Amino acid sequence: MSLTPLDIQEKSFSSSLFGYNKGEVDEFLEEIAEAFKELQRENNSLKDKVAKLEKEVEELKREEKLIKEALLKAETLAESIKREAEAEAKAFMLEAREEADRIIKEAKDKRDEILFEIETLKNEREKILIEFKTFLKTWEEYLERAFKE
Repeated sequence: MSLTPLDIQEKSFSSSLFGYNKGEVDEFLEEIAEAFKELQRENNSLKDKVAKLEKEVEELKREEKLIKEALLKAETLAESIKREAEAEAKAFMLEAREEADRIIKEAKDKRDEILFEIETLKNEREKILIEFKTFLKTWEEYLERAFKE
C-alpha cells in the first residue's frame, strides 16, 4: 500500500487517559502531509526531468548512430574518389574523419553529461527519500514514546 498525504491527514489514533495532545498530533500530521505532498511533487518533477533526459540520451544515441552511418557512407565515397584522385580523396577523408570525430566526441560528451545529470538526479531523489523516511521514523519513535508515557 502506498502512503498518500490524505492517509496522513485522515490518520486517527485512539486516546487514553494519559493520551497525546490531539491538537498537536493533528497539527503534526498536517505538517507531515504537506511535506509529503511537496516530496511527491518534487519526486514527480524529478521523474519528469529524468524521463526528459533519458529521451535526450536516446536522441543523442540515435544521432550518434546516424553519424556513424554517415561516416561509413563517407568512407565508401572516399574509396570511390580515391580511385579517381588519391590526393583529393585523402584530403577529404581527413577532413570528414576530423569532423565526424568532433561530432561524435561532442555527442558522447553531451551523453556523458546527461547520464551524469540523470545519476545526480537519481541520487538526489534517493537522498530525499532517505531523509523523508528518517524524518518519518523519528516522528514515529517520538509518537510511540508519547503513547507510552
